[in-house]
Amino acid sequence: MAKESMEWLDAIASRAKVDINRVESVLTARHIVPTPVLPAPRRMKLLSISFGGEKQGVEDDGPYTFEWKNLSEGLWGMMSDRNLRGKSSVIEIVRWLMRGSPSSNLQDDVKAWIHNASLRFDLDGFEYEVRVDCSNGSAGVLTRKSSPTENATVLASFSSEKQFEMVMSDFFLRTFSMEGLATWRESDTEEKTGHAVIHGWPALSGAMFIGTNYDVVLGDLPATSGTQARLIQMYLGVPWISTLATALAAQKLVTSSNELEARRRSQGAQAKQARVKEIELSLAEKREALKMKPSDEVIQNELSQLSGKYSETKRREKAMQERLDREILAEQQSNAAYLQDRRDIQAHKDSTAAGSIFRLLDPTCCPRCDHEIDQIKKKKEAINHSCSVCGESISSSEDADILLKELEARIKASKSAFDKASKDRKLAEESLDILQTELESIQTKTQALTEQLGSFESRRLLSNEIAILEGRLEEASFDSGTDVVVDDEAVVLKAIVTETDLRSKAVRDEYLEEVSTSLLRFAKSFGMHSLSKAQLRGNANLMLVKGGADTSFSKVTKGERLRLKVATVLAMIEVGERRGVGRHPGLIMIDSPAAQEVAPEDLRELFSGLMSIRGEIPHLQIFVAGMTSKAMCDHIPPSNRKEALNGGYLW
Repeated sequence: MAKESMEWLDAIASRAKVDINRVESVLTARHIVPTPVLPAPRRMKLLSISFGGEKQGVEDDGPYTFEWKNLSEGLWGMMSDRNLRGKSSVIEIVRWLMRGSPSSNLQDDVKAWIHNASLRFDLDGFEYEVRVDCSNGSAGVLTRKSSPTENATVLASFSSEKQFEMVMSDFFLRTFSMEGLATWRESDTEEKTGHAVIHGWPALSGAMFIGTNYDVVLGDLPATSGTQARLIQMYLGVPWISTLATALAAQKLVTSSNELEARRRSQGAQAKQARVKEIELSLAEKREALKMKPSDEVIQNELSQLSGKYSETKRREKAMQERLDREILAEQQSNAAYLQDRRDIQAHKDSTAAGSIFRLLDPTCCPRCDHEIDQIKKKKEAINHSCSVCGESISSSEDADILLKELEARIKASKSAFDKASKDRKLAEESLDILQTELESIQTKTQALTEQLGSFESRRLLSNEIAILEGRLEEASFDSGTDVVVDDEAVVLKAIVTETDLRSKAVRDEYLEEVSTSLLRFAKSFGMHSLSKAQLRGNANLMLVKGGADTSFSKVTKGERLRLKVATVLAMIEVGERRGVGRHPGLIMIDSPAAQEVAPEDLRELFSGLMSIRGEIPHLQIFVAGMTSKAMCDHIPPSNRKEALNGGYLW
């Protein structure tokens, strides 16, 4: 063992590229113990079962006593012609006494009825007895004697249920050279962490009890517990199994811790980045605010410039106002001239039109005094163009046209002058508006700057805030420069798992091949004639070929699963006996086989197969609890039965 352990250590150190001392320190820290030795099979049989107490609240209440003595190898039966007559309870009580703790199938009322209980069993020629007094808690002893005449030696005593479980677990684990199976259980948290779970003797002892749960091939722990493969290999006697299980759990623990630490570092870096960005944003805002607050000297200079600009603009505004006044006056005068010219031309047109009408008249006398106009005046009028009445000159149409043209020229000139005056007035108004707007802007800026005068305190506060933020930014951005220390423990554990698995796998695969062959033979002897192939894999999956079709343990009927579970246990025992290894002690307790869809003929073949196997493995002790049937009566002699007749109770 020492040589093989040293070779194992050397291989791990070489694979992990570390010193062998480092490997030993990891093994010690993680409580990983090498188990390269193949265990020798141990043989166990029950010698007697007894318990007593008082029933309450049932039809047969009162004191009772159950005793089943002179037990030995062979097939034993607990039978009743009705259900719920105490058969399964006997199995559960035996299980309780062997485990030190009751299973969930032992009903609370039944447990409360038990005041005392005793289980005697033989283990490789030594007689052991566990006695429990339940009248006040759970107190008792575990004793041993090497011969019937020898006085019993007390191996351990207990005074509580917890101590009871510890005593029985320690005893059987040591006796069968077993170690608890370590598995990894994931947590339901967001961080996806987990923890190692150690399955001790209560879980390991399930290989001797076949109850009414047929979800798994061996034992009674659910498939999700991750113990099935290890449990099968441990009972087969495959070396290194407990070492591998412990190493796997430790590897997952370290990996989970490293992943958690990596996530925390990543979250810390992200938080640091976010903090730096937040400070940088605040710092930029404060600096911009300070930039927007100039000093009083700068403000005074700017106010002085604005004052000069205001005076100049005000002067220009006054000049522009005067110009506007002149432009308005000029516009008014040009408009008056334009209106007068329009009136003159209109009067000329009216006079010309009237003159044309009156010149057509040929008066014979004066319209006032009725004095007759003589011919001489008329001739003079024709020659001199003087009125024959008044003697005034009479203008001709040619003179009127000339005057009209003069008037039109005048009105055109006055209209042009008026338009120009209007345009100049508008330009002056616009310029004045611009200057007035500029004056308002200068006043607004002046008021704002005036309000900023005396802002030294606010600038000082901003400067202090900027200094504080700069310090925080430097602190948040600080990189210690220390590299993350890479722990090689995960590498060493990976090497331990790999090397251990390599050493166990070679033996495991060979054993499983033999177990699969024996399992198929036993299953056929139990009536599964259509089964042509059975392969028990390293992951505890049982693959089958049934009726020419591929299937598996989980897909066949419950009755077939019952027979396959029994066949698996028997195959493991047979291979262990043939090779001189293994840990199954040869005690099997089967509960209610007829309840699992097993036809009477199949039940007969199951019992027939069990009887024939007894010839191959003489030390087997098999207890079957079930309804009274011809199959049980034909294969279990009366001396090996505990039977309740006529609707009675087994105890």
